[in-house]
Amino acid sequence: MGKVCLLWCFPVPITPYLKKYCSIAIAVVLLTIYVPSVSAKLFDGPVDRLPTLERAALRDGKVTLAGREGNYTARVLIKAPAAKVWEVLTDYNNFEQFLPNVASSELIQANGNQKVFEQINSVQVLVINKKTRIRIAVTESYPQQINFQIVNGDLKSLNGKWTIQPVSPYPSAPADQVLITHQVSVQPLAGGSIFYGIYEDTLQKTLAAIKQETELRFLQAKS
Repeated sequence: MGKVCLLWCFPVPITPYLKKYCSIAIAVVLLTIYVPSVSAKLFDGPVDRLPTLERAALRDGKVTLAGREGNYTARVLIKAPAAKVWEVLTDYNNFEQFLPNVASSELIQANGNQKVFEQINSVQVLVINKKTRIRIAVTESYPQQINFQIVNGDLKSLNGKWTIQPVSPYPSAPADQVLITHQVSVQPLAGGSIFYGIYEDTLQKTLAAIKQETELRFLQAKS
């Protein structure tokens, strides 16, 4: 009796034709077993975990902003190392050089990873140029996170954090970009609706400015 192949549970004689398609069937079964685990790794980075539309916007170089009435999460993807992003986010004495609406910024206290800086902002509200002053305490956890909260100034409350996450083009590859996430809760002393509109616009411009400044410094360091 000739050799048989258990194809769909029925013993049938092996022919070259069946032998070929038995091999194909086995290959398909093996792919079905192993491919899902590979696919899971391909879509497990910090950007890949986000909603589809947000992923697309970030990879297109845009700032994303979610939230309303004082509670926000903003993100941007930066083509630079995490160390360069950290350098820009902690350049407290020079924020006025590259951040929108910042008239001046000065580090006034430093104790290890605990720091306090004072920032004066200048914002155009209708026909009035309004200046505000705030002192912010930060706790730096290099190179992943910076927590901040208001010490005193012209806001009712302000607290949040910056998160820095390296992004690789594929699993096990070196990171070639960084995702920064800014989570913040803020309340004004007065003028809520007008304040929040200005704050949301400034927040988006701030992340765009950080992206631009970081990528510029990275290119200058390479040249």
